[in-house]
Amino acid sequence: METQESSSKELKLSTNIKDNMNYINSMFNNCPDIIRKKVIIADSKEGYFIYPKALINIDVLQRDFIKPILAMSLEELYDDDLVNKLSLSEAGYRYELNTIVSEITDGNIVFIFDGSNKAISYNLRTFESRPITEPVVEKNNRGPHEGFVETLDINISILRRKIKNHRLKFRNMKVGAASNNQVAIGYIEGIANPKLIDDLYEKIISIDTDGLISLGPLEQLMKDNQYSPFPLYIATERPDKVMAGLFEGQLVILLDGSPVVLLAPVSFFAFFQALDDYTSNWLFGTFSRIMRLVAGVIAVFLPAIYIMITSYHYYVVPLNLLIPLAESRAKVPFPPIVEALLMEFTIEMIRESAVRLPTYIGGSVGIVGGLVIGQAAVQAQLVSSLFVIIVAVTAIASYLIPSHDMGTALRVIRFVLMILAAGFGICGVTFFISLLFAHLVKMESLGQPYFQPMVPTKLKELKDTIIRVPTIFLKQRPDIAKPLDRIRGKNK
Repeated sequence: METQESSSKELKLSTNIKDNMNYINSMFNNCPDIIRKKVIIADSKEGYFIYPKALINIDVLQRDFIKPILAMSLEELYDDDLVNKLSLSEAGYRYELNTIVSEITDGNIVFIFDGSNKAISYNLRTFESRPITEPVVEKNNRGPHEGFVETLDINISILRRKIKNHRLKFRNMKVGAASNNQVAIGYIEGIANPKLIDDLYEKIISIDTDGLISLGPLEQLMKDNQYSPFPLYIATERPDKVMAGLFEGQLVILLDGSPVVLLAPVSFFAFFQALDDYTSNWLFGTFSRIMRLVAGVIAVFLPAIYIMITSYHYYVVPLNLLIPLAESRAKVPFPPIVEALLMEFTIEMIRESAVRLPTYIGGSVGIVGGLVIGQAAVQAQLVSSLFVIIVAVTAIASYLIPSHDMGTALRVIRFVLMILAAGFGICGVTFFISLLFAHLVKMESLGQPYFQPMVPTKLKELKDTIIRVPTIFLKQRPDIAKPLDRIRGKNK
């Protein structure tokens, strides 16, 4: 038979077992993990059980599939109702060779036999997976301590266990010409907007790539503005966070092999919110959100303000503060920008090394490295003591951002602002802030304004943005996902 260049008509399963096996053998050449077990049925007909060895439970295969089939007569095997007689819930007929090949690579077992133009496919996959544990990055005080794992079916089952409702739906698809990665879009029917579901489905299905090694490349390929540092999807390992997003009409993107999932559409302010804001008193939640936003401003602007003042605008500093600042800077041989870049790059290297080192020594290296290098730099008169404090405050502020992606974006913007502050002073900083604000206003997440409810202004949405009002007043779902049902609960 022809190989991959054959038409769909020629790829139909033949009644000649040799033609079928020639095609299958050509597809799985040099694939020692694909087992092709030959059997003789009723002392006259050849048959083959084809399956990936590492993905099949051999004991269950022998007991529930191979043994019942070998015990059948030819008349029973050729019966069109054979699948129902086997009493296997996930068994079905397959009629095309390319479908059979896809089923085998997915982890199914396929049985073909001479004289029949249909094959029996049975889902008997058993994947090794790590246990459900607490996410390492996203910690919480009062919420559940469980996170997603790398297996798509387990992740779906976690959401199904939390949302016991038939309206929780998933649309499956495959992405990657070489890898055939399984991707699923999850949503709650009746709440999620069908147009957003279709738009997201088309966006994912149109991706042209060999394969996805993780959810990061998928997020980047779906991103409309490839040159923006800001994330347009919330990446999370927390099922409770996904559950809250689904209740608001958001869509969740799950990838087989990734413990991280994506939520969309989202606004800029969603990256400064955490689930602990809802599990604690509304006053504490509001205070935490304001503190994170202030920390974001500090993490971006504080080093640039120091460079701008010490280079150009020292006259704005009160005299009683200007004198110790001048004394601290007097012995430093470098201009403020060199001093700032030296310390900021050092902090970034310590941060990166702490991530790459084993967990039990990474934290110690980060703390000790920061203290030792900072003290040594001051004693060597390479940096001023005031700027060491600024770098420490900036680093702590950046750690307050709940989203790692947003925190990384703010760190990149900080370096740009430092360079502009050194070159143009307050004019460069003001110009860049104007461009940044215009960029945020223009951006969209899955077609929805990224900077709402500020722009466009939606006063009713502000009660769960920078502040969080008591839960009893959060009766309406946010408008960011355009939910079909805006009112929470069954009592409208």
